[in-house]
Amino acid sequence: MPLDLETRERAASPERERIVEALIEIAAERGYAETTIELILDRAGLDRPAFDRHFRSKYDCFLTAWQEINEGCMREMVEAFNSQEEWPDRLRAVACEIVENLRSAPSRASFAVEVLAAGDAARARRDMTMRVIASLIDAGRNEMDDPESVPHTTAEALAGSAYGQVYAKVVRGEADELPALVPQLLSAAVMPYLGIEAGLAELARGFDPPARYRRDVAKKSSPGKSGGTNVPAEDYPPELARLPPGRHGLPREFVVHNQRERLIAGLAEAIAENGYSGTTIAHITRHAAVSRRTFYEHFSSKDECFVAAYDTVMEELRGRVSAAFEGAEDWPHAVKAGIGAMLEFLAAEPNLARLCMVEALVAGPVVVERYDAAIQSFVPYFQSGREGRPPEVLARLSPTTEEALVGGMVSLISRRIIAGKAEELEELLPDLVEFTLTPYVGSAEAAKLAQEPA
Repeated sequence: MPLDLETRERAASPERERIVEALIEIAAERGYAETTIELILDRAGLDRPAFDRHFRSKYDCFLTAWQEINEGCMREMVEAFNSQEEWPDRLRAVACEIVENLRSAPSRASFAVEVLAAGDAARARRDMTMRVIASLIDAGRNEMDDPESVPHTTAEALAGSAYGQVYAKVVRGEADELPALVPQLLSAAVMPYLGIEAGLAELARGFDPPARYRRDVAKKSSPGKSGGTNVPAEDYPPELARLPPGRHGLPREFVVHNQRERLIAGLAEAIAENGYSGTTIAHITRHAAVSRRTFYEHFSSKDECFVAAYDTVMEELRGRVSAAFEGAEDWPHAVKAGIGAMLEFLAAEPNLARLCMVEALVAGPVVVERYDAAIQSFVPYFQSGREGRPPEVLARLSPTTEEALVGGMVSLISRRIIAGKAEELEELLPDLVEFTLTPYVGSAEAAKLAQEPA
């Protein structure tokens, strides 16, 4: 009898693989929200009982597919890391492994983007890969005389920054441009541990893959080539009444008397509870304590409400950051004040924090464009740090330094929010200050400024 069971399980394995492959293809083409079990089975050429033999739901199937890809990716990264002797070369091998897979397997690359739309369980699996990358970067402290001189969050920020830049390329369909990104990523990763000269050397080296990747990267660069690893209506909502007084992005008096803003606040509550994909107009109106008719008097759809909510939150956030930045005595302290203002706002408003820092990435292309523009709006605050710097400092700042710094900072913040620790965000201030100031003032001065009382 055990033998029969084992035989059946082996026979079912190809069936399971067909379902997983079909889900990956459909999700890459249509997005997670529009992927249905019916579409998966039609693509796989199977019936519903076949799906039910292996998976409890679409989400279960999605998580299985993502975990298999994730685990395969981690194995390949570790293998690439161990294929070289020197730590910078090891990171280069890892970067080339990732670039090769993303360019040669476009459906898997697009599927990886969809993980952000599939809820926190899927995001947690993505973060497993992020932690592996961070640990490979953090191995650089073994090359230092004083390993503890670099905060451990530096590697986490660098991994997040790299992910953000790679993610942007994939989302825009620019995977073929990823090799040009590798020198900048390596320079940013190496500099905190080995110093400025080592970082500049990586920039000067350009895209120089280890021998094992050279032929494959060239061969798999043609467009479309697939492959890769298998891998009561006027009552004030009680939920909002619990917000801390005096620290709102949306003042309570305004929310109470303005139905449109109540809907925006209701959207934030609903998304915190259900995620963007799982939020319905009924959820929004319940949290806002207004009727469905009232909703449609202000917005034509959930998406339009989200855009309004996102624009409102980001306007408030940028205003607070700008006021703090402009009120400081000099540029380094202005950066610290601006970051502090951002963290204070997000910590006081965890639901708004999740809306603008996490869910915006899965709310459709219109919001993603706004998200990208919002991230770019913070870049000039750092670029102004180039003014008056000596040539040797300017020489070590690549054209994308500021984008990388903002990306790393946003990644650290987002991961804390996803982990349910938004209220603790202000604890990140010293590490973020040190991380962002180091390229301009050096590690010692950045560390000193980071530890100054806020």
